[in-house]
Amino acid sequence: MRKQNEVIHSEIILPQNAPQEYLDRETLWNSAEKVETQWNSQLARKIIIALPIEIPINQYAELVRSYCYEQFVSKGMCCDFAIHDKGDGNPHTHIMLTMRAIDENGKWLPKCRKVYELDEHGNRIGEHREDIVDWNKRENAEIWRHAWEEKVNEYLEKNNRPERIDMRSYERQGIDLVPTVHLGPAASEMENRGEVTFLGTLNRDIVKFNSVRKHLRKALAELIEWIEEIKKILSELKEEKVPSIADILIDYLNSRQEAHSGKSRYFYNKDLAVDLKQVSQIVTFLQQRNVTTADSLWKMIEEVSAVQSRIDTADEKIKELKKGIKFLGDYEKYKSVADEYAKKKFGRDKFKTEHSKELNSFYRAKRWVDENTKATSKSLKAELEKLQKEKVADEALIESNYGSLEELKRAKYIISVVMANVKAAEQNKSQTERQNIKTQNQNIE
Repeated sequence: MRKQNEVIHSEIILPQNAPQEYLDRETLWNSAEKVETQWNSQLARKIIIALPIEIPINQYAELVRSYCYEQFVSKGMCCDFAIHDKGDGNPHTHIMLTMRAIDENGKWLPKCRKVYELDEHGNRIGEHREDIVDWNKRENAEIWRHAWEEKVNEYLEKNNRPERIDMRSYERQGIDLVPTVHLGPAASEMENRGEVTFLGTLNRDIVKFNSVRKHLRKALAELIEWIEEIKKILSELKEEKVPSIADILIDYLNSRQEAHSGKSRYFYNKDLAVDLKQVSQIVTFLQQRNVTTADSLWKMIEEVSAVQSRIDTADEKIKELKKGIKFLGDYEKYKSVADEYAKKKFGRDKFKTEHSKELNSFYRAKRWVDENTKATSKSLKAELEKLQKEKVADEALIESNYGSLEELKRAKYIISVVMANVKAAEQNKSQTERQNIKTQNQNIE
């Protein structure tokens, strides 16, 4: 049975144009429901967010209110949120958002408007619907997640807490771990009572699996020792020599350490560990191919780049050929409809409405056909088949002779960074020397 004190705070926040009577929950949602006349209309957007237990409970309302106003209410949404805490270590907030904007008179606006499609002569050939506001865009989810991350971290810092949250997946953070799954309230309660659940067992297995990854920390520590040893050896060498792979990797790690220097200790260690892991993978990859100098690596990269360039060019050409084949097909398929439309003297508008999709496809295809008068389906298909075979052969060549293209790309990137730094340093050195000579000459005079 749900505890009576589960909801510890509830509140409604309104945008500027919303009527004040919408501060009453029943009035707000009755009004929102009344304007939705379609049987399948979406009445509201619901978001459930976990609240960090590291933040004092008396700051939850302020935290959620600030977040909701900045991300939703300021954009024109009415927001109804409630904070739940049953004392089971899983505090969270339920956020309900209206789906329609409100005009300056406090009236609900439609969700979308009708937009007409025109042919090349400006004649109306079709129509589609367009959203009034951009609240339904998929990229909003990423924006809202990132904003919550920043807001929570702001409150953690304000409370002198060392913890920080990161809404990105392990993969996007560059962390080589398998994430656990969300249990949900039902499975959590069963686990708390000592009952074994499928999701709970899965999470325990994931934790065991991730523990195996701890060898990576040891490998990274050994890599750091190896780098320090190489640095010491290089510092004792007086003669100039061609940069080796070790030189380049050391210079790269030094530059990355400087790039991370302004970060907190937590993020500094985390980001540096990602760099070290990347370098260790490159070292293993190049050792397997007996590549020890920058020249030999660069030669390998140039060879692969030439092949990859052919593949990329083929990809673009294949896309164009497929598009051309489709346009030729549409042109032949819908030409009779367009001819019939052109001959009509009566009922043109009705015919155009009934056949808008066919006419629209024909006119798009006709523009392409007019620009490619010599193209035929047979010639395009023959060229497409030839390019696809060449692409498969080039991909097999890279796989058999060079292995992982991604590792080569990483190595090429690191060389480019280091060489750019070296070039900049040489330019600064030359400029300094010229300035010193100029100063000496002025002193002599």
